[in-house]
Amino acid sequence: MSKQTLVQTLVAVLATLVGIGPNFSPITAQEAVDSTSTANTKTEVQNPDTGLIVHEWGTFTTFSGSNGVHLDFRPLRDQELPRFVFDRARQDGFVWLGKARLKTRVRMETPVTYFYTDVERKVSVDVEFPKGMLTEFYPPVRAQEPAFNSDNAFSDMGEPIGGAKLHWGEVTLIPTTLLRPAISDESTARWMGQCAEQRILPNAAGNHYEAARATDSALVHIRLEPSKSAIGNRPSGDYLEKFLFYRGVGKFDIPVTVVSDDSRVFQVSNHGKETLRRAIVFRLHGEQFSYGIVPDIAPGQTVAVSEPKRLVELSTLHEIMQHELVAAGLYEREATAMLNTWSTSWFGEQGTRMFYLVPQEVTDRELPLNIVPQPDQLLRVMVGRVEIMSASEEQRLITVVKTTAAQRKAELEKMVEQGIENPSVPIRVPDELVALGRLAEPALHRLIEIQSDPVVRQEAEGMLWQLAQERGLE
Repeated sequence: MSKQTLVQTLVAVLATLVGIGPNFSPITAQEAVDSTSTANTKTEVQNPDTGLIVHEWGTFTTFSGSNGVHLDFRPLRDQELPRFVFDRARQDGFVWLGKARLKTRVRMETPVTYFYTDVERKVSVDVEFPKGMLTEFYPPVRAQEPAFNSDNAFSDMGEPIGGAKLHWGEVTLIPTTLLRPAISDESTARWMGQCAEQRILPNAAGNHYEAARATDSALVHIRLEPSKSAIGNRPSGDYLEKFLFYRGVGKFDIPVTVVSDDSRVFQVSNHGKETLRRAIVFRLHGEQFSYGIVPDIAPGQTVAVSEPKRLVELSTLHEIMQHELVAAGLYEREATAMLNTWSTSWFGEQGTRMFYLVPQEVTDRELPLNIVPQPDQLLRVMVGRVEIMSASEEQRLITVVKTTAAQRKAELEKMVEQGIENPSVPIRVPDELVALGRLAEPALHRLIEIQSDPVVRQEAEGMLWQLAQERGLE
């Protein structure tokens, strides 16, 4: 093969890529012009070799009872990833495993790392999670730590959590402008380049993962040489994406607690060394949205915040979050991509939650990201999400479980009266808990923890079993 680079090869085959292939809808030339005119100008690089900018966003999710204690949980109902994404098992040639089996205190969800450069360049990248496990990622990596252990992974206990690391090694960064053919009409060249970009990325149509691609970031390319594991083939070949993606679970302590009392007041405490900024409390009850602003909290301090009462439209919530993310340093298209990725989860799950910006010092300490050569700018915007089970919410759900148990008992008694032998009524998870989505499991654990009524405890335990059955975890 000649010295022709990957970029030159992509451009050479551009004509065969545009508009060809399944699941591909080419954008129009006018859409290309429109998208460029509305793009965030801060991401546009005008001069040659102006350096390397790296931006990252993601979330740390925790679940808190009314006493402020963060509970271990596993998302029995979770947002699925595209099938091309790798997990620890698949990386080493085993079948897809996922992380639903892992019960942990912190869910680190969808960090994506964007690279901005105006020239093709190579960097070396790895990420560490000393108190966690890095469970899913894309592109695949050259090495992961600790080594995957199938005996532990498929046991009831699962793999031990801690000392995790992903090593991508050499990554080639390719500005998307290099995909444009050398033709005189700029808008047509831009359109053809965007068509090529869409065509060469793995298909994520219809998945929330796809929304993260809507930025001006460079393509990331990794080439893995063939390698054999004891069980099957490890990944090899060429992989392209608009970012590096990973997520995982952790056992570290988030330095924020929220305590609730019967008066519908939250006591928000900052146990960290950095000021807690830009926090809001949000509640979705039925179809009604409400929110409240949390003042900045200095290290070691506690502030009282009333349960959200200010009614708000969903579009306004988006604007508030967009503003805060941009104020934290994200480009507008990055903030929009993050909101579009997580909108259903953030604003579609019933309950009360607090969002805050995790200080980058905390992110760097708990999740070291190593890039060589060192970028000219490295910004990491992680949103902390605390799911709050207030005292009033705990009592409401206790009533729901108690009512469901009474209904099931009444159905059994009716069957006995009808002379039905060995009557049985299956345990049902009520709609009020189904509406909590992946947070139904920690909510039930919390009810079992605080409830002394054996009927409620038994019914809640049965609902937990039912949820696990649906995910094939029991």
